[in-house]
Amino acid sequence: MSFLIVFLISALMGMGVGGGGLFVIYLTLCLNFPQLLAQGTNLCLFIIAGVSSLFIHLKKRKIDLKQVLIMITLGCIGSVLSSSLVNSLDPKYARYALGALLVVSGLITLYNNLIKPLLKKFKKTLYK
Repeated sequence: MSFLIVFLISALMGMGVGGGGLFVIYLTLCLNFPQLLAQGTNLCLFIIAGVSSLFIHLKKRKIDLKQVLIMITLGCIGSVLSSSLVNSLDPKYARYALGALLVVSGLITLYNNLIKPLLKKFKKTLYK
């Protein structure tokens, strides 16, 4: 059963739905993983998915290598800084921070995909 759930979450990650948050929730609530271990496992799954899709995008020439190198450099710096910060905190605060991040990103996605288009449509009909 776990294989099927991880497969479905991976498919969601590949479509950009945000399956990573779901994976962490699954690991912590269903499999009783500690929070930091769940986040690390999620990161490993995300890296594997990202590297496998990288080859396809490179083949189709849809990647600007200069931008990728900048993102890799800044991502590595951010990872080192954030992991040292998380290691100095109580794990329950990492759980709260992840929950807050998921709520904020969900609200931003809701606004951009639902509310913003409705407001745009409303303004068009209002000013005609």
